[in-house]
Amino acid sequence: MILQNNTRNASRPAVGSGNRFGFTTGSYLLVVVFGLLIAVCGSCFAQTVVHDELPSAHRELVNAFVENFRTATAITPIPAGSLTEDEAYRIADAYVSELMATEGPVGGYKIGTFEAGMYDDGPVDGWSGPVTAIMFSSGLHQSGHRVSVNCCNFSFVEADFAAEVGSESINDAVTDLELLAALNGFRPFIEMPDILTTASGGSKFAGVATNYDFRNGIIGDLIPIPATQEGLDRLNSFSYRMTNEHGDVLGEGAISDAYDPVYRVRALRDRVLQRGRRLKAGDILSLGNMGTIRPLKPGGIMLDRPRFEGNVATVTYFDLAESGPASVSVGIDR
Repeated sequence: MILQNNTRNASRPAVGSGNRFGFTTGSYLLVVVFGLLIAVCGSCFAQTVVHDELPSAHRELVNAFVENFRTATAITPIPAGSLTEDEAYRIADAYVSELMATEGPVGGYKIGTFEAGMYDDGPVDGWSGPVTAIMFSSGLHQSGHRVSVNCCNFSFVEADFAAEVGSESINDAVTDLELLAALNGFRPFIEMPDILTTASGGSKFAGVATNYDFRNGIIGDLIPIPATQEGLDRLNSFSYRMTNEHGDVLGEGAISDAYDPVYRVRALRDRVLQRGRRLKAGDILSLGNMGTIRPLKPGGIMLDRPRFEGNVATVTYFDLAESGPASVSVGIDR
């Protein structure tokens, strides 16, 4: 915004002269500029997570994980019981900080699969709540993006669903309608993680320490949902279908059989706040698998799941957008 100066003939102090606060004009301007920078960048500072220095053994894990990510190779198995929840998240935060140099800033967050009410009575198997991870901006792509079948140590096509934050008021929202009002809407979403753990060496602790395997997320067009009971009802009653370019149905289901989307938004918001971060406008929130996963290659940690056959995966959402079916697609280069 440009402010018009209507006091052209008003007397002005000479450059370098003092004012009633005791500053020279030059130093006063520096103070003002510095104050504006703090105001603009306050949210940036708020996203910085400060931890005590990691133990050397954990720092070595971070360095190794970064190399595993960049080379898409499996990590050395971490023995069960060797990490606590707090240690796993501290390693994850350091790992994320290292990768931001090449993967860009935070583009959003994801939450692991869990059942509603699972943690209401306290920790389960050493975990105080559902798993969360950070999604890098460079890993979030528009529908139609192509991914190599050799992109990762082990990846799959997952029928997912995402919300988009519209306002930082989401951090203080109490009711479901307040949460919904703080969102721009929802997006069709396909996640294609990179599982860096092996079938014999995998654990939730190792998964968290490696940022829960985030690599690629494919985003469809925004679907606005009104902050009304009708909007909540629509969110909890849509269905989906995964197909390939030949129209073969690879999976389908109803969101009501998977989870309540706003419940997942609340849980993810709460866990992000507990990690010392705050959601901001534009953040993409991956709410988790709706029920269909197809590995790109045979083997790996999902021997019992059929492989994805085809070169284009599409997930279509029915009875969600007022305009009709909505979809998101990803191409697979073989």
